[in-house]
Amino acid sequence: MKTLAGKLAAVICLILFGISSKGNIIEDLRSVGHIRTIWHTENKDSLKRPLNELTPLFVPDWKKAPNSYIFDPSQNSEGLLVPVKKAYAMWEGGGYLNGSGIPAGAVTADVLWEDVHGLIKSGVNYTLEITGTGQEAKIKVPVNKAKKGNAVIALKVNGEIYWSWHIWVTDDPTNGVTYKSFNNVKRMKSDGTTEVIPDSDWKWMDRNLGAITSSITASDWNRSIGLLYQWGRKDPIPPLVTRGNDFYEASGSIGRVRHRGAKYMTNAVSIDDFRKFVPLSAAEVTNNIRLSVKNPLSLIYVNKDDNSGQAYYNNNLNLPVNWFGKSTTLPNNRLSELNLWSDNAQGKIETVYNTDDKTKPYRDKSPYDPCPNGWRIPSMLVANLASPSYVDDIRIDFSPFGVKTNMAKNVFETNKYHIIKPTDTGVPAFMTGFRIYPNLGFDLSAVGGYNMGIFPGTGQLIRGAHLGQYSDQHHIALWTATLTRLFDTSPAVTVRGLSMIPDKTQPDTPDANYPNIKGRFYYFPMSGMYTSDANGCRCIKDPLYTINDYDFPTEYLPVATEYKEGLNNPNTYQVVKSETVTTIEIPVSKAFSVQSQLLDNADILNPSSFNNLKVNVLWTTNTALIGKILMVNPAPSSLQDIGNSKISIEIAPNESGNAVVTLHNGSISSPVYWSWHIWVTDSPVGSYSYTTETPAAITNYVNYVNKADVALQTVFMDRNLGATDVFPNVANPQAPTADELLKIRAATGMHYQWGRKDPIPPFQYADNRSFYNVFLGTPGPKGTVSYITLDQSDYNNLSGNYIVPYNTYASASNVQVTDKPSEKISKILSYSVKNPLVYMIPSTFAPYNSTTPNYTNGTDWLAQEPNLAPDRWGRGGKKSPFDPCPEGWRVPDLTSVALVSGADFGQTPWYKKDKNVATSYSIATDYLGIRVRNSANATVGYIFNNPAYLIGNYPDSGSRGFRSVTANQTAQGTFNTLNFQYPAVWTAALNSNYIGRSINVLFDAASTTNRMIAFHDNNDPYFGTGCRCVKIKYDANGNEEGPASGALVVASSSRLIKETAKSTVVNNRISIYPSPFSSVLYIRAAENKEYNFQIFNSLGQLVRSGRFINNQTDLSSLSTGIYIIRINNSEAIVKIIKQ
Repeated sequence: MKTLAGKLAAVICLILFGISSKGNIIEDLRSVGHIRTIWHTENKDSLKRPLNELTPLFVPDWKKAPNSYIFDPSQNSEGLLVPVKKAYAMWEGGGYLNGSGIPAGAVTADVLWEDVHGLIKSGVNYTLEITGTGQEAKIKVPVNKAKKGNAVIALKVNGEIYWSWHIWVTDDPTNGVTYKSFNNVKRMKSDGTTEVIPDSDWKWMDRNLGAITSSITASDWNRSIGLLYQWGRKDPIPPLVTRGNDFYEASGSIGRVRHRGAKYMTNAVSIDDFRKFVPLSAAEVTNNIRLSVKNPLSLIYVNKDDNSGQAYYNNNLNLPVNWFGKSTTLPNNRLSELNLWSDNAQGKIETVYNTDDKTKPYRDKSPYDPCPNGWRIPSMLVANLASPSYVDDIRIDFSPFGVKTNMAKNVFETNKYHIIKPTDTGVPAFMTGFRIYPNLGFDLSAVGGYNMGIFPGTGQLIRGAHLGQYSDQHHIALWTATLTRLFDTSPAVTVRGLSMIPDKTQPDTPDANYPNIKGRFYYFPMSGMYTSDANGCRCIKDPLYTINDYDFPTEYLPVATEYKEGLNNPNTYQVVKSETVTTIEIPVSKAFSVQSQLLDNADILNPSSFNNLKVNVLWTTNTALIGKILMVNPAPSSLQDIGNSKISIEIAPNESGNAVVTLHNGSISSPVYWSWHIWVTDSPVGSYSYTTETPAAITNYVNYVNKADVALQTVFMDRNLGATDVFPNVANPQAPTADELLKIRAATGMHYQWGRKDPIPPFQYADNRSFYNVFLGTPGPKGTVSYITLDQSDYNNLSGNYIVPYNTYASASNVQVTDKPSEKISKILSYSVKNPLVYMIPSTFAPYNSTTPNYTNGTDWLAQEPNLAPDRWGRGGKKSPFDPCPEGWRVPDLTSVALVSGADFGQTPWYKKDKNVATSYSIATDYLGIRVRNSANATVGYIFNNPAYLIGNYPDSGSRGFRSVTANQTAQGTFNTLNFQYPAVWTAALNSNYIGRSINVLFDAASTTNRMIAFHDNNDPYFGTGCRCVKIKYDANGNEEGPASGALVVASSSRLIKETAKSTVVNNRISIYPSPFSSVLYIRAAENKEYNFQIFNSLGQLVRSGRFINNQTDLSSLSTGIYIIRINNSEAIVKIIKQ
C-alpha cells in the first residue's frame, strides 16, 4: 500500500456543524418543533418499560440518532424497528444539508443492499414494511437469524433516497478493550463543563465496524475486515472481497453489485459504476453532502472541470480536493472546522498543543457518525497537523491508537520505533509485545503491558492506488474523527488514522540481526489519509450519549416462532464395527432447524408437519449393516419436544459399510426432511498431523516462514470419507497382495458434489474398478428393513431417475427468473435435501472465455450462474450445516483462494515447502509419494509415508463428471462414468474473482505422468469426487479456528495418531453436555449407575478427576481450554471445551 507523501503528516477526522452541540437546547430541538416531557428507563433495549423505572426527560435531538443498528442473532427477537424521524430532522433546514423538508409523495423503504443473500427478510423487490406515518413512521427490519452480515436499508420518497441506515447483524461486538492511550481524556457536558471520562464510560468495540468477528484466525476469520467509509460519511461501502480473496456481491433494490475484478458480470454492475465525479466548480459542501445522502453506495470524488481526473488545490498532487468540496463559509485551510465526525478540537488548532492541559474534550456525536447508538468514531486530542515550522511533533498518546508514550511523532519515527522488529530485543518498553500475523493482522493485546485489542486487516480503497480499487486486505487503515490543518493557508485535506502493515512480501529487513527475516511491519498511529479514501472504522463507547440526552435505544420486533436446536449437528455418524450390537441415536432436530432457518420452510414448524415422523434407510452398501431402525418420539407434542425425537439405529455385529437414512412425516413417500450418512468402519479412524514447515524462532511474527504467509499445522483423517478402512502401506507397490487389495477396496470411500452433504456411491471399487450395487430400503414392522437392488447401470442411466439435469430439477423446484438470489439458493438446496441420491448435473454450461480461458466460470449444480452460496462447506468460517464430515471434523479450508504467479506458496493444508501449490509436480520426486498399481498396471492409489510429507494415503476412486473447464472440454460421457485418471479430494473453497470454480487436490494417474496439484481450481462444482476431512481446531476461547492457527505452530515430526477421542459417543448412549461450558458439566446416560471421570489437558496430563453427582459436576475452577474427559473405564472419551 502506498503511503501518502511524506511532506504531509498523518492525521484524521472532521466534526459536525460549525458549532458544538450543547445537548437539548432550544435551537437543537427545532427539528422536533417543541419541547415535551417523555418517559425514559435505563432498560435500554426493551420495548417494555417498567413503571417503577420511569424518569422524566426532554426529547432528544433526532439529528444525533444513530445511522447504524446492531442486531445480535442470538437474541430473542425477529428483527428491529428503525425510526425515520432522523431523516425528517436532517432535511428540515439548517446544517449542511440545508434542506426544506422531505417532500410529499409515496414513502417506501427497502433493502438497498445486503452482503449476504437473504440476510434481511424482505418482500418483492426487497421492499420493507413501514408502520405509522410521517415522522412517526418506523421501518420493520426482520432478520434471518441463521446468518450474519451487513445491509443498508433506505427510506425513499417517490423512489429517491432521503436517508439510509446500516444494519449490522453480528454477535455482540461491544465487549472490547478499555485501553486509553492518554489517561485523562475529557468530555464536555451539555452545560459546557468538562470532566475526565470515567473508566466505566470508556471502551472500544472488539472489531471493525461491519466485521463479523474480532478474530484474525478463528470463527468467521474470513469476514473480519469490516466495511469501508469515506471520511465524514455515514454510509458504508462493502469491500466485495474477503480477507481470503473470495469475491462476493452486494444485492438489493440497487441491483447486484460486484468488485471490478469479478469475472462474471451478467445481470450485475461494478461498484465503480456508482461512483460520482463532481466537477470542481460544482463541488460545494451542501451539494456534495446531499449527493452522498441520496447515493449511499457511491464513492464521491471531485474532478477537474475538464473531467480529466482528480482535482487538486494549487495543482499540488499532495493536496487532493476533499470529496465534500468547498465551503461557502470557510476558507480551504479551515475545512477541518466542518467537523463532519465530531473532532474533539472541532478542527481548530492552537500554537501550544503538546501539553496535557491542551487536550480537547469529546463533544456530542455527529449526525453523520457511522457508529451505532452509544458508540462513536474516536478522535485525536488535538487537530494540529504540525508545528509552525512544519514538524509533525504531535504526541503519540494524543492518538486514540497510540501506545503509552508522550513522545513526539517525528521523534518516534526518527528512532524507527514504527518498525516492528522480529523480537523485543532493544525495543523500548512501550513498544514491546507487538504480535504480527504475517499478511493477516496485528495482535496488540499485550503491548507494553496493555491490551490495545486485536486488529485484523481492513484493506483500503484509494483512488490513486491499485487503479482505484479495493485491495491489500492485510493492511489496517482505521479512521479517527480528526481532519487536521497547518498554521498556514494550506488546504485541510489530511485525516489522522491508524495504519499498520503486516506485509511479509516486501523485501525490507526489519532487523539486521535477522537478515533472513523479510517484510514490512509498520505501526503508524497517526498516519495521513485523504478524505476521499475508503478505510475502516473502529468505534469507541460514546462517553456523552446518556449524560447529554441523545440515547436512542434500539426497538426490537416481537419474538417470532423459530427453531435452531441442532442446527450444527453432524450429517455423518461414524462408528467402528463391533462384535456386539451398536446403537446410534441421531437427534432429528437439525432437520427442523435447517429447513426453517436456511431453506425458507417456516411451515415445517407447524404441528401438522411433525405429527407422524417416519424414518427409512434410503440406501446402503450392505443389507446386513442395519439390523433395525426406529423413530423415537415420532409425534412430538411441541417444538420443544422435537429435541426428544431421535432415530435409533442398530448396527449389526461384525458388519461395516455405508448407508443414508432419511426423515419424513406421514409416510416415507413424503418429501425427505433431512438425511444422515451412517458410516461403519472396519478399523478405528486415525489421523495424520502434518506441519507445512517449521516457523522461524522469533517471537513477534507469529508462525513466520520464508515464502508462505504462515506455517500451517493440520490433522488429516487417515482415510477418505466413507472408506471403511485405511489405504495400506503396500509392501510392493507394483504387486499388492490379496489382503492389501481388500484393504484398498475398503479404502475407496464415497463421492461428493462440491457443497453437498450427502454421499454418492462411486459404484466402482478402487482396487480393480469392478462395479458394485447399492440397496434401497423400505421399513418393515418393528424397525426391520427390506431391500431391493439398485444396479449401478440403473443409477448411471442418463434417462433414469438418478442423474437429473438442472432444467428438470429447477422446474420441479419452481425456480423463477424473478427470484432473488436467496430464493433460488433455498429452492435448489431444498431439492438437494429431498433427493440425497440424485447426481445433479447442468443443462447448460458457463460460456467459454476464449480470450482468457482461465476466466471461464465454473458450472454449478446450484444455479445457472457461478459463485452463489460460496460458504456451502463453511468457507472462511465455522463448519457448515451442510458439511459432510463427522462430529469434530470438517472439509479442509484454505487461507487464500487467489493465485499470484510465482508466489503461490502455502494457502492449502497440503502445501509442501517450496512447492508452488498451483503447479503440477511429480508425486515421486517432489512429493515423495509412491504410486500403487494393480496386476493390470492401473493406478489404485498413493502412499505418502515419508516423514517430510506425511499426509496419509489416498485411493484412486476416480471422479464423476470431470472435464477441463479452461480447455473447454465437453462433458459428454462424463456424467455416468468415472474418470480414474483424475482422482481428487475437495477443499471447502471456490476460487477467486467470482469465477466460481471449486478447488481440490488433484492427482494425475496417467501412466506417463504420476503428478499432483495441491491447489487445483480447474473444476466445476457439479463434479463428484472424494473428501478427506481434517480435525477441527479450537482456540483458547473455544472458537473454531481456520486453517491458520492463532497459536504458535510447534515444530514436531508429522505422525500418525490413532483416533480415540470422539466428540459424540453413540454406542453406549452416553453424552456429555454442554460444550463449550462455563461451570457445570452434565452427563446423560442410558444406564443408572455411578459415573467417574478423568480430565486430561492437550498435553495428555491428568488435571482433574471426580464423580458425577446427580448427573452433574462443577468444573468452574477449571482453566479455559480444550480437554478430553474419560468416563469410567473408557466407556466414553469426549472432547470438552471450557470457556
